[in-house]
Amino acid sequence: MLKNKPTTTTKGPQYLEKGLIVGKRWRIIDKLGEGGCGAVYKVEDIQTFAKAALKAESNFVEGGSVLKLEVQILRRLEGRKYVVQLFQSAKKETYSYMVMTLLGRSLNQLFKQYPICTVSTQVRVGINILHGLKQLHEVGYIHRDVKPANLAIGRRGQAIHIIHILDFGLSREYVIRNNGSVKLRKPRTNTLFRGTIRYCSANTHTRNEQGRPDDLWSMVYVLVEMRGPLPWDNIRGKDEIGKAKFQTLDTTLCSNSPKELLDITTHLRTLDYYTRPNYSYIYERLYKVMQNCNYKFSDPYDWEEPKTTTANSIKKGLTYVSRSLSRIRHYKPSSVDIISESKSSRNGIASAATSEVVSEDLFTPADFESNETGF
Repeated sequence: MLKNKPTTTTKGPQYLEKGLIVGKRWRIIDKLGEGGCGAVYKVEDIQTFAKAALKAESNFVEGGSVLKLEVQILRRLEGRKYVVQLFQSAKKETYSYMVMTLLGRSLNQLFKQYPICTVSTQVRVGINILHGLKQLHEVGYIHRDVKPANLAIGRRGQAIHIIHILDFGLSREYVIRNNGSVKLRKPRTNTLFRGTIRYCSANTHTRNEQGRPDDLWSMVYVLVEMRGPLPWDNIRGKDEIGKAKFQTLDTTLCSNSPKELLDITTHLRTLDYYTRPNYSYIYERLYKVMQNCNYKFSDPYDWEEPKTTTANSIKKGLTYVSRSLSRIRHYKPSSVDIISESKSSRNGIASAATSEVVSEDLFTPADFESNETGF
């Protein structure tokens, strides 16, 4: 039937009509969003009624296929712990598509309702992001666009407690594979800018080649923003924001976070493009906060608890932050920041109830120890 044919376009997102069956298996339910090159739809398996996400891209997009790169990366990640899984992909006459895990809300959506998070939520989100980035790095890619909009929780059960990394459209392979051997790719100079100005590393502003440390700096910026505005929050312009990143002291950057985050930035400053990050050390520093404060992976995130409960948790977290940062020489906790944080107005939202018990061992030290690339 004519109504079941997709709209042919030469540029822009690919439109697929509701009810269309794609790949003889997936029925279009609703449109979830779109970008300059593609659109994402909620779909269901016509046999099992399982829900998934379908990303479609026109075959006539200038500059090459982004979808092809994403499919390649998801195939490399297949079967790994806590990553988005690829179910199907194909190229049709006018468009290409891939079907993958359907996720829940993005951190960008959640942070709009919860602009200030507890230390408990902050460090557990950090461990999640760290694990996801390590998985990506182990298969030879860097993300280059780590930000709240590209991080999302699962839809139900234990997956609600997992932060998934998505959207690999700006990713780049940092290794070269040839006849079974793997080598580190030679870094370029004066590269094109890739990333989001707000969250990209200071190094990215210099147009140097991005490496694994740059993804981790973006992770740090996301975690810092969970506790308050980034130092360049009110600055406009790419160059001006880049200068602010270089000029901001780590003690200032981490002033509303546990001291352990400062330990992480200190480690990141020892790295360059060629140096492998010490994922185990970063995990250990974040997990140390959990141990000191008796946090558990099974604890509810802020967006899973009533507003009043979260507010009380924020005050408890502030005690730990103030105590840990006061050990830093010349550091003085800001009473203004503490007062404004405890009075933050945030809308409470409750997650869907689940009968599945969340494991106390979502992550273990072993998850961060392997070195699959060899460098």
